[in-house]
Amino acid sequence: MTAHTISDELSNHFHIFWDNFPFPVMLTHKDRTILDRNKAAEAAGYGVNSKCSDLGPKEAHKGCRANKALNEQKAERVVGYIAMAEAVLDSYWVPLAGHEDLYLHFSIDITPYAAASLLPV
Repeated sequence: MTAHTISDELSNHFHIFWDNFPFPVMLTHKDRTILDRNKAAEAAGYGVNSKCSDLGPKEAHKGCRANKALNEQKAERVVGYIAMAEAVLDSYWVPLAGHEDLYLHFSIDITPYAAASLLPV
């Protein structure tokens, strides 16, 4: 595995903005290596230098929009039921301005607010 690093400044800015966010947020390299994570992601067991694509079953990643977000350098969003999480997730892949190989990835559990058509039968 290739080792990636980020500057202390980028890490500090990431934590200032995301540490109090109630859902896991990962700062991720285009090869899917988690370079940093907020407190919620750390508590959920998301490890720095691990691959986000190794979390859970492979089919849980079939809707990944990281490549599209990075190629177009604009945020991608998908809302849907994720069986692994047993939740309706509002998921985002957001490229970092000035860092063409990095993106933020996070999902917000919106199950209590989701339309019945998004829930499993």
